[in-house]
Amino acid sequence: MSIKIDLVFKVSKSISIFIFILNFSVLYAQRDTLYIDENGKSTSKKIFNNKLNSSIYYGMKYVGDTLVLQEINYRYRFGKLMPITKSQLFKLLNKTNGIDTTKAMVIHYIDTLPSKSKFPKHNKIVNYDSLGNEIKKPIESHGITDGVVFDLTNLRKIAKHVHVQNYRKFISSHKSCVRKYNKYKKDSFLFHFYNYNGGHPNEVKQLKWYQDYGGLLKKNFIRNENQFNLLMIKPTGEFLVYCNDDHFNNNHVTFENLLDKDEWERTKISFEKEFEALNKTN
Repeated sequence: MSIKIDLVFKVSKSISIFIFILNFSVLYAQRDTLYIDENGKSTSKKIFNNKLNSSIYYGMKYVGDTLVLQEINYRYRFGKLMPITKSQLFKLLNKTNGIDTTKAMVIHYIDTLPSKSKFPKHNKIVNYDSLGNEIKKPIESHGITDGVVFDLTNLRKIAKHVHVQNYRKFISSHKSCVRKYNKYKKDSFLFHFYNYNGGHPNEVKQLKWYQDYGGLLKKNFIRNENQFNLLMIKPTGEFLVYCNDDHFNNNHVTFENLLDKDEWERTKISFEKEFEALNKTN
């Protein structure tokens, strides 16, 4: 389930870097494109493009007056929590939310859970430019003597669009999600987490939302606030998080498939091999 409500495209880390570099480039206009890797560090165009063409990364572009910032991010990634981090996280989840950490946790995470009044009356598509500014009129037009002139300037600025749900669709999507995962409850639990609550109740018609107290989930797993993130954490501390499911769709793998031990191992090994090949040092 992919729910994208009031998503903000300005990733704080990226924008901070971008603003600094913009100011720097005014004084030292030596290059007009900066490439940033998944760790927020500068990288070469060659390495950037190699990663961009892989299955585990995707790119974001921010266009300014004096500089273009290109950033690489994970589509998905596997990892394992350090023992101390795992202990702290599991204890907190159990104490604050009553979560049984002896089973796999499937977590759907959004940065902000909006109040009901913030949802639109109708489902809609919102367009944004590369800096996260909303483009309300992609195509402008005006009449002339013998016809109509269309201005496509704004259309060319569109970097991404977001499908925004109305409240009825938001609730029905959550119901469908819960039903889908109920058949796996013997081995796992499904949770919907948020970082900030904008005034929405934590429970509606037996649907529950959980607060990420202390932002531990966000700090350990969520690298892109502008995305709806899906996360799976095993009792061993192994985890998988992804922001873009094109890779799984293209390979006919669903998040539910990954609850299977063999499918998990196969997909993890594939990730590790590609990651090592793309990040090997000469």
